[in-house]
Order: sequence, then structure tokens, then C-alpha cells
Amino acid sequence: MAAFSAAYLAWALPSPVGIVLAVALPLLVLRLPVTGIVLVAVLAQEIKPNGRFGELTTLGHQLLISTGKIPIILPLALTAALAAAARWWPAQRPRLRSPGGMLIGIAACLVVVATGVGLLHGQSVFSAVNQNARPFVLLLLGLVIGMSLRWLPDDRKWLPLTVGAALTVLLVAAAVAIPLGEIADERLSAYFVYYDSALPAIAAAVSIGMLGYAGWRWDWRHLTVAVVAPLLVVISFRRSVWLAALVVVIAALVLTWARWRRTLQQLAFAGVVVAAVVFAAPGLAGDVGLRSAGSLELAGGETAAPPTPSAPPASEPPAASEPPASQSAAPSASPAGEPPAASPSPAISEPAGGPAAQSEAPQPTEQASSPDPTEPPAATPTPSPTSASAEHQAASTSGHLDDLRIGWEQVRANVWTGIGPLAPQLPGVAADQAERIYVHNQLLQDWLRYGPLAPLLVVLFFVVAGLVALARLRDPDSDLVSRVTAAFCLIAPPCLMTAPFLSETSRWPLVTGIAAGILVCQAGFQRGVR
Repeated sequence: MAAFSAAYLAWALPSPVGIVLAVALPLLVLRLPVTGIVLVAVLAQEIKPNGRFGELTTLGHQLLISTGKIPIILPLALTAALAAAARWWPAQRPRLRSPGGMLIGIAACLVVVATGVGLLHGQSVFSAVNQNARPFVLLLLGLVIGMSLRWLPDDRKWLPLTVGAALTVLLVAAAVAIPLGEIADERLSAYFVYYDSALPAIAAAVSIGMLGYAGWRWDWRHLTVAVVAPLLVVISFRRSVWLAALVVVIAALVLTWARWRRTLQQLAFAGVVVAAVVFAAPGLAGDVGLRSAGSLELAGGETAAPPTPSAPPASEPPAASEPPASQSAAPSASPAGEPPAASPSPAISEPAGGPAAQSEAPQPTEQASSPDPTEPPAATPTPSPTSASAEHQAASTSGHLDDLRIGWEQVRANVWTGIGPLAPQLPGVAADQAERIYVHNQLLQDWLRYGPLAPLLVVLFFVVAGLVALARLRDPDSDLVSRVTAAFCLIAPPCLMTAPFLSETSRWPLVTGIAAGILVCQAGFQRGVR
């Protein structure tokens, strides 16, 4: 499998860099299975450069969005899973009634359901597995990789250092990209960069996992990560991650109240440094305030007043609020491996008036050509950047809420069967250019594609992982890696309520599986083979 990964990577990236990666990455995941695949999952961004998002903010996108039928990350993850499992199988075996055994069973059931429904709707075996079940396969592989950490002492040593270094590199890349204009959307901020939503979720988990950690030290390594992680969350402009992180921070404070002194010291240090950076950058504090207000509005389900008729809102596509809908969709959806829904829409790349507003000048009227000489000509009001940002966020929030309403109506009309994985996009939803159904909610989309069993399995997966995560955060003796993975497993469910990351990307299911596997790897195994 390592040889296949190397050959496939060299074929997909026919360049000197591709050759180097084809040699280095398979060797890395063979030597350090968990650390190697986590390094790829943290650094690689699941979004392609498009003229606005340059190479600095889309590092490693070739590993997640490949020119081939499958993304490069899949054979790499399979190589890592086999290399990790070879270290403990069959001497160790997960008990089926343990949390680890339950998670593996749930992930396997998701693969079977997605594949089986695809076959029933006329897909070939390869198409059903590749288009429907591939994210759940990555979830399963991530579980195997994460659960193997217990028997990999070298990985336990290098994993925290690798994640901290990778986050630091990405923050430096963003600091260089911002002055070069590689920002997400000028209407939102001159500082928000388009990092894949999995990255701020990882950064938030790292920041939360450090709160109350018994091994915390006031040295340069801990202090650097304590500042880098929240800064990545701030500049990522991901409202769902901000809101989810706030909820998990509150839960972590409650669970670690017995260690309140250390926790408050950590929060005070990180808060002061991050606040200093935010207020030092001109306009960033106001942008963060508007984005935060939009997050609360999205959480409360309030629909803002519609913009004026002169600037009709265009629904925000998945590319502006989460990873593109098709980064894990069927390659046949688009020759480039990215469906129309993932390409920049007029809401991002064009003024509010659309192309017609740029090509057609308004015809002057008689009153306009003969103004009253006694009155000075009225100045045309120019909308402020703050107003444009507020209108843009209102349109985005409205689009997300419309998705929930339309998706729920379709679920009620097709409760037991859904509408199938090949059903075309629903009319009226935000991602109106998607070739197959895409709804901004994980449970609704899984229900519509695969029927009621799929969302039930997803809920059960996060219930099991969430209960273990709460216990890990409460345990004063839990190590840093366990606490970080616990925080990620608690952050993920709220994010999935705003976009179907688990079934539409490659990065989210892989990271979720690794985090959940590490979380349960401390229990649920027995020696010997029965």
C-alpha cells in the first residue's frame, strides 16, 4: 500500500515537489503512522487556489483534491492504518462492548448504509463507495489510526510537538498572505483568510485542551501554542467554529472548576495577547464584532432584515462558509474534482449588483439631465465596508436558515426513504449550483440521501464519543493529547449542524476518526486472541 501511495502521489503531482512528497510521505506514515497522517491532516487545506486564495492559504490542497478518481489522502490514510495496526494486531483486540468497539461498529455501518443505498439507486460498486461511502471509510481508518496511539511510543512523543509546529507554520503563512491580499472576502474583513473550516476547529480544540492541563508549563512552547491556536480561530472567520468553541469552553470551565486558578491564568494570558493583536490591527476588532454578532444570530435562528432591492443578496455557497460541497463528491461531478457549488459565486467575486450591474449603465431620465439649478446635485451614497459586511452576513445567515427549512420539509415528505444520493439539488437552497443534493446540515443531508438510519448512526457516534470526551476533560490526570481530542469531539457536532462536513469532505471525517480513536484508545482493549 505504501508503494501504491507513492506511485499515485507521483502520478497526481508530476513535479519535483510531487516526487519529493511521493518518497517522503509514505515513509513518514510507515515510521510514524499517527504523527505522519495528523501532520498531513493539519497542514493540508481542502480548498483550491482560485486567484484570490493563493498557495499560502491553500497549502497541500493537492493531497485532498486530486486530479485522480480518489484523493491522495485516502491511500495515505490506509497506509497509516495498516502500519499502525501491524504494531498491535493480533496481540490486542478491541472489545465490541467498549467505546472503541462501538465507534468502529458505527463507522462500519455508515459505510455499509451509504454503499447499499447507492447500489439500490443504480450506482456501481465503485461509484457507491467512492462518491457516498468514502468519507465514512476515512472516518473508519481514522479510528484505527487513533486507537493505535497507545502502542506507538514514538508517536506519543512527537504528536503534540508536530501539531504545535504545524499550527505555528499556518499562522505565519496567514500573516504573510494577509498583506498580499489573499483574504477570504473584502466585504467581511481585510484580515480573515480562507482556511478550511477543519483547521480552526483543530486550533480551537488545542486551545481548549490546554485549559486546566496538569502538565502546563510557563515555557516558550506552551505559551506559543496558547497564543497561536486562538489567533488561527479568530482570523479563520468560521462562525460555526466560533460558536461551537464558546460552548465547549463553557463546558470545560465547568468540568475543570477544581483547577480554576490554572485555568484562569491560562485564559488571562491568551486573552490579553490575542486582544492586543486584534485591537492593534486597524479595523480587525470591528470585523470580529460583526462576525460574532452574526454567529449569535445564526445560533438564535433569527433572520435579519433583507437588504435593499438595489443590492439583492446572493446566497452564500459552501465555499464561503465551509469546505466546498464536493471535495469528497464524485469526481464525475466536475472534471476538476470540484462541483459548481465549490466555485466562487457572484456573492464572492462580483459586486452585489451582479454582472448586469457592471455592463449596463442606467439610462438618464429627463429629470436627471435637467436638474434644478438652485439645488446642488445630490451625492450618491457609498455603502461603508461595515454595511456591506453586515448585509453579506445577513444574506449568508438567511441562506443557512432557508436550507434548514427546505431540508426539513423534504425530510417530512420522505421520512423512511429519503430522496437518494443521486437526487438533484433542491430548489431554493443556498448552494444552488451543486449537482446533487447539498443542505447546510449534516443530519438533514444524510437523511435525504440515505434515509433515517444514517443520521441516527451519526448521532450515536457523537453521543458515544461525547460522553468519553466529557470524562476526559473532567479527569485531572488526562494527558494533553486526550484533552485536545476530547475538545475536538465536542466541537464537531455543533459545526455539523451548519454544514455536512462529515459526508462532503475528506479532512473532517479523517480528523474526527483520529480524534475519537485517540480518545477511546486508553480503554476497551484486551490481551490475547479469543
